[in-house]
Amino acid sequence: MAEPFCRDASMERFLNALPDGISYTNEIGIVVYANNAYYTLTGLSASDILGHSIYELAESGFPVSRMVLDVFQTRQPKTESIQYGSDENHEILVTAIPIYDDEGIFRGAATNFRDLEQLNSLRRDLGTTYLHYERQIEKLDRANLLLQSRINELMRSKGDGVVAKSKQMRSILELAYRVGQTRSTVLITGESGVGKDVICRFINSSAGNHTPYIKISCGAIPETLLESELFGYEPGAFSGASRQGKIGIFELAGDGVAFLDEIGEMPLHLQVKLLTVLQDRSYLRVGGTKRISMNAQVVAATNRNLKEEVAQGRFRQDLYYRLNVVPINIPPLRERKEDILPLAELFLEQLNRKNNSTKRFSAGVCDAFLNYDWPGNVRELNNIVERIYILSTTALLDVTVLPPDLRESIVPRTGGTLKTYMEQAEAAFLESSLQDNMTLQEVADSLGINLSTLIRKIRKYHLPRRYLTKKQL
Repeated sequence: MAEPFCRDASMERFLNALPDGISYTNEIGIVVYANNAYYTLTGLSASDILGHSIYELAESGFPVSRMVLDVFQTRQPKTESIQYGSDENHEILVTAIPIYDDEGIFRGAATNFRDLEQLNSLRRDLGTTYLHYERQIEKLDRANLLLQSRINELMRSKGDGVVAKSKQMRSILELAYRVGQTRSTVLITGESGVGKDVICRFINSSAGNHTPYIKISCGAIPETLLESELFGYEPGAFSGASRQGKIGIFELAGDGVAFLDEIGEMPLHLQVKLLTVLQDRSYLRVGGTKRISMNAQVVAATNRNLKEEVAQGRFRQDLYYRLNVVPINIPPLRERKEDILPLAELFLEQLNRKNNSTKRFSAGVCDAFLNYDWPGNVRELNNIVERIYILSTTALLDVTVLPPDLRESIVPRTGGTLKTYMEQAEAAFLESSLQDNMTLQEVADSLGINLSTLIRKIRKYHLPRRYLTKKQL
């Protein structure tokens, strides 16, 4: 047997601590060293290897010795995957490399043995994990598609003014739909007129079971009557009370939604009672002694900043936290301009359907809608559409029937070019000329231009394209 190759004790400990097997064959082809991991991985003993010639070992069928012989002949590294033992999964990656001294003289070959079982096991585990991840992603994608489909279906089926072209409103409707599947308390905030009632109705519609929707405005009912409206009262509970008593909105709502609008206007003493109802899910009628279960989902709304109201002592902090389980903040219309024209078209469509008409907006009106800041939000937009619908004597709703504030919004800003102003004027004039009872040829004749010029300008300004072959009388 050859003398030990590694005589340094520290180096010996280091090599034996490695998880990879290491062996060294000197320049005359004798195996002179192997570490502990080598014997563990190959199942060979020191007497099987050390001191033996690679030529002899290769003839005996040792695959590593054959690899080392190739390195001796080619002076090039060589790597192979070798199976040891009867276990087909027990693969070892063997790399043999030539060794040179400082003067570049060939001094034999070293081999590195790495167990592939752990690597293969990790690869299998990763493959399983990745497959599971892909399936979860596919499942999530399907769920999101179903969610979007259900939201779109609700938007089409409900005439509540639900429009969500903007990213903000899409997110709000998704949240509202999810809340509709639960009984969680919701606090809707936003400026006056943004559509808080619309979102609350959407929450109720999302439940899909046609449950009641009962709304009360806490700011529109006198303080002396608000308590009885909320909780109801027993016969003869107070002077002027009905002999039959009265059911409150929580009882009327049943398993549906009780919408408390303008919750910031609620008096402090009623805030205490409402807090108790939300905590205990039961209440007493005014003048009553029997507790009544409260099953309704409570949705509150306000255009006030309730945090500031709490700081000023006008709203109870504990009630604020009890209401603010699922907060939904609706941005003003000026921050989601993508919704302006779809909302306007929806309101106009409702008026057309109600009055059996076919009125439409001019390009100038659409431009005014997009440039206006809408301080009154969706409510103001709805009112403006109804106003210009009534004032217009033609099928085309043009800028002449707009209120002054909106007309000013389409005047070119400082620095606008004459060309821009002329194009806007031309587009408005052409659109006002496209009457429902005239063919395009007749319109072109009345304007003193040929038909191809009219069609080109219609395309340029994105005006309604109507190709009528005869008058519609």
